[in-house]
Amino acid sequence: MKRKMQQSRLDNFFTMKKSSTTTTTANNSLENEDHSTTAKKCLSTNDNETSKKFKRTQSDTSITTNDENPETNFSLNQFYLDKFLLILSSLLKHHKDLFNENELILFDKFQNLSASSQIIFVRLLMRRCKWLRRSTINYEIPDVSNDTDNLIPLVQIGLIQDISSLDDLDAGLRLLTSDEMRDFSKRFHCQSKTNKSKKTSIENLKSLTNQYKSMFGSTNRDHLLLKELKRIVINCYKISEEIRGLFFRMMLTYHPVALLAMDDLDQNGFTLIYKTLQIIRGQLRLPWNEEQISHEHIPFKTSKQLQLYQEAIDLETEYHQLEESKNSEDLIQFYETHNEQWRTMIDASTTDEELPGYFRRFSPIYVRARILSSLTEVLQRARRYEQSIELIQYLLDRTMYNRHRRGKLWNRLALIQENYIKINGHQQCLNTIREALQDSCVKLGDRLALCERARKLIARPKSKGTLVATWITDEEVEGKLMWTVPMPKEIEVTGRLLANDARMGKVTYTIQDPVDGSTQFCTVEQLAIHHYRTQEDYIFGIHSEGAVIRTLVGLLFLDLIYTLPTPDLLIDIFQTEPLDFQTDAFYKSRQTEIDHRISQLDTEENIQEIAEKNWDMYNLTMSTVVNWELFQNKSTLLSALKCLTSEQVQSISIYTFVHNRAVWKGFPDLFVWNPILKKCKFVEVKSHNDRLSHHQIVWLDKLVEFKIDCEVCKVSAIGAKKLLQRTPSTIELD
Repeated sequence: MKRKMQQSRLDNFFTMKKSSTTTTTANNSLENEDHSTTAKKCLSTNDNETSKKFKRTQSDTSITTNDENPETNFSLNQFYLDKFLLILSSLLKHHKDLFNENELILFDKFQNLSASSQIIFVRLLMRRCKWLRRSTINYEIPDVSNDTDNLIPLVQIGLIQDISSLDDLDAGLRLLTSDEMRDFSKRFHCQSKTNKSKKTSIENLKSLTNQYKSMFGSTNRDHLLLKELKRIVINCYKISEEIRGLFFRMMLTYHPVALLAMDDLDQNGFTLIYKTLQIIRGQLRLPWNEEQISHEHIPFKTSKQLQLYQEAIDLETEYHQLEESKNSEDLIQFYETHNEQWRTMIDASTTDEELPGYFRRFSPIYVRARILSSLTEVLQRARRYEQSIELIQYLLDRTMYNRHRRGKLWNRLALIQENYIKINGHQQCLNTIREALQDSCVKLGDRLALCERARKLIARPKSKGTLVATWITDEEVEGKLMWTVPMPKEIEVTGRLLANDARMGKVTYTIQDPVDGSTQFCTVEQLAIHHYRTQEDYIFGIHSEGAVIRTLVGLLFLDLIYTLPTPDLLIDIFQTEPLDFQTDAFYKSRQTEIDHRISQLDTEENIQEIAEKNWDMYNLTMSTVVNWELFQNKSTLLSALKCLTSEQVQSISIYTFVHNRAVWKGFPDLFVWNPILKKCKFVEVKSHNDRLSHHQIVWLDKLVEFKIDCEVCKVSAIGAKKLLQRTPSTIELD
């Protein structure tokens, strides 16, 4: 009954939102019609104006709400709560066995709280996990006194911590305002005379506790500061790591795929609730419905497995934080702490062998093996070459994990052996390359990199008579293992440099508008687009790298991508594609349907019809394949497709589906086209001294094979040497 009431409130909220946005949506549709008319006028506009039209802002599609209205805030808060309670109810219905008795009791206590306390708890979950003062926990709730009483029940049942649990001096000091920090520093006579910032005051206070250990006691030197701090900060609250972990496991069970696609789980894990609101506003569409979700195929079978998986995700988050801090000592310590334990877990694991490849990534062992593969680079940077080699060989022997990383691991192993192993290192490198080339998981750019390394190594004068590698020169064997790819065509383009922030990796050029003659600033990619527009008669240009080919090809197969041969491929309503999409199993399980669709792409009319149908059916649907904002509108996308022949579309479709994940690296930077002349070109932009990656070389070679025009555009700066010698941030033009 309670679940039905929650669903009813959600339905009422949906109705209210939809009715309030009808007019705005109608206006947006009129704007889209105007855009399609304007697109025809783009033929005479400058490159900067064209590029702006391709970048549709959020305001073009979003429905604005008046967040300052207390009634609106209440509706949003009630919406968040109802959605959260629905998730909890579904969890208790389908996956109750994944939580122990104490956790279920805590869920029950939460459900029995007042709505105001529940809303505050949900909103706190959606914020970062840190201490907050009561004054910052302020959500408008009509007819309810929003005072401390709303938080007391949460403290009493153990959902949040109060001031009595504050034992972190650094976290406590950050709660003080600038004025409070100044007074607090004066009290302990450590205020800086030159720098009075809050950050400096915190550092001075922490240094004080380190300097005068005897004053505060050797066992708890922060005790006095914390005691004084708590007199100032009376009311502050925080969700404990344990409680946050519990509710994170709840979200992980309900949204196992969507959570892992997020960049920052700590900040965004619970904001998935907001996605539902975006769907109501018309900003997002789902390719699935709730009835299609397979609850019985959830990857977690026991509470222990779910907890181990959460711990693995936390460890991976910790690793990424250490990488961002670039602290080599901490990273090595992290490796030494977990290495032996993780290897024991990997060697003892037998259940993962029974899982399909697309389900294996939800295994806690898989996550740990993934972290270990990243740690091989950490060991290399720390010059622990023998340890790095041993770890790489260990991971390569475990073929069940890191399959799409095997090419990278083989290349790292060969690089270390060639450059850092003094005794017989070159021969070890050649032996490694031969073994790697026999690995079916080593594909495309990774394979070419290994072949090039072997050729360069055997061609050195010192290698004659010392290295044994007959498989390189033997034509019969070479045809099976070795791979040769010709270098692509190159052109030279020059541009006047405005500023070169070499240390920041940013370069700014100037171009002259062909319409009014004004000077405009641009990036190196925009400079290249300007060249193709003014010198080679390409009207449109997009800098999108692999997004453009994924969008053009993906749109033609989007209805097939969303098909589900087996129900276990959909376990999360926020999935953007079936679980097996980025695996070799995707094409194998749908080969008949995909091959039939490719055969239908034999004429321009069929290509246009299928693309238009899928655009109308799925426009704005959440997708990692199609970028709906890449092209201004449907007509612009269709005009781009017209510039590719049916044979080219078929060839590139077969190639992308057969190799799947391996092809999404190295695609050229630019796509330029002229729908009137029906010509297009893919362009890789490089500065004069840059080199192509092996993945880029492979893609350019394939485009040539498919008879699609492509090239490398080398950009050189005019007056670059003079400008680099100048120190001011604003540089005058020559």
